[in-house]
Amino acid sequence: MKGSCSKWKPVNIMKKVLSLPMKKNKNDIGLKLDVSYILFNLIVCSYPVSTYPKLLYRNSLDDLLLFLTVYHGKGNFRIFNFRAEKEDGDYKDKDLIDITTKYENRDFEIQELRSTLINDGKIPISPIDLETGTLVEEDTDSIICERIGWLDHFPPPFDLLENIVDTIENYLSASKNRVAVLHCRMGKGRSGMITIAYLMKYLQCPLGEARLIFMQARFKYGMTNGVTIPSQLRYLRYHEFFITHEKAVQEGISNEAVKFKFKFRLAKITFLHPSSLISSGSAIVTTKIQHYNDDRDILVTRKALYSDIMVHESNGNMVFIFDRDYLILENDLRIEFTLGTNKSKAASNIISWTSYASCWLNIYLETLIHIIKDDSSPDYFLVEKLNKEETLHTTISWQELDGFGELSTHGLKLFQALRLEWETI
Repeated sequence: MKGSCSKWKPVNIMKKVLSLPMKKNKNDIGLKLDVSYILFNLIVCSYPVSTYPKLLYRNSLDDLLLFLTVYHGKGNFRIFNFRAEKEDGDYKDKDLIDITTKYENRDFEIQELRSTLINDGKIPISPIDLETGTLVEEDTDSIICERIGWLDHFPPPFDLLENIVDTIENYLSASKNRVAVLHCRMGKGRSGMITIAYLMKYLQCPLGEARLIFMQARFKYGMTNGVTIPSQLRYLRYHEFFITHEKAVQEGISNEAVKFKFKFRLAKITFLHPSSLISSGSAIVTTKIQHYNDDRDILVTRKALYSDIMVHESNGNMVFIFDRDYLILENDLRIEFTLGTNKSKAASNIISWTSYASCWLNIYLETLIHIIKDDSSPDYFLVEKLNKEETLHTTISWQELDGFGELSTHGLKLFQALRLEWETI
């Protein structure tokens, strides 16, 4: 009776509502955790906390570490934290150390619990040495958590995406007993991106299949389509393009990407078939060119453009042409579009909620995707071979832009498509 009543505690109800879309792994030690096994050694969860009030509705860090210690053995797991945003309730490295130490002091009790669960067949993945019958464990002085974060609803810089995927594989491949635990805020967009990229690179899954594996393992049927933000999908397509190359070429592309940084400039931004609201000047679109700061927890705006200074072409398109010596940028850049008016600040604040769109691009990879159509030589990716006289471009439709947060809605359509042009310098 006591067990059935505990299900209806306010804490459990709040956690159940918040994690409703998630397909959670059930455990036999009474822990209420949002934890999903994508593979036997790859876990995704929502982010854990160690203080109230968030303990009322988030994963408990204490419970998560207990679960991992019991089901996988101390030292056999590593947490990968993809959150860059910082909040008061976030767990600290000291929290991890304190909780791990607490469970080390309860080692005998945990070993007994493990033995019972193993004998009952309740632990499907059991790092046991079959010859000695003892638990295989690693040195707990090793890294418990790696913090490799970036902002919510965005893709990471492309080089970081590849680095994270390789880091996870290097960790897991060192021992069959290891498990990697990935989390962002809800264990959806950022964790989903990394999971999908990992499945593509190291299990040779096509992009569509990898997305399906993640969606079906992480979410209940029909609740969500998993990773859906257009820019996150664009970076997974970059990843797909990247891993089609031989390993030596992948290394070459990664090295050349460093050289390409600050070796291109934006030349022109065009609104194709802008709405009459914009072309008439009734409202103004603010276009911001941005990139991450070094810690990837803030966006740095390099340039703000306003539609009332754009040139109107005879075909109705609106164009902004950059000075030849301006806007030399990082490879990964973001372009944001917001709606406003020059009548008053209050009116702009109100109208800004009616339309919003943005996109992330990696200009080096966009350049390679363009070049490889005409140049299939083995060293086509070398920066020194790029034609400095050629202007390259990409076109993104309004529907392919990111919307409000993780939503696909953008509000009022400001233009039919965006055309971005750049050239190497």
